[in-house]
Amino acid sequence: MAARPISQRITAEMSINEVVDKYPQTIKVFFRHGMQCTGCYVCGFHNISESAEEYGVEMDALLNDLNDVIAEG
Repeated sequence: MAARPISQRITAEMSINEVVDKYPQTIKVFFRHGMQCTGCYVCGFHNISESAEEYGVEMDALLNDLNDVIAEG
């Protein structure tokens, strides 16, 4: 798989709302990692890093899975 340009990668600093709005297919990834935060009223205020820490989710694995699912289309 070719590397994605930085502008097309999901990063830890992005808000969950931003990611889900742009890439709805990522919802299943958040759920798979036990993060039931999509649609929550605070997800617009938390970035992925903050939410992952709150849920005890390993950041690198989450970001890899999120970026893989957007690469699939």
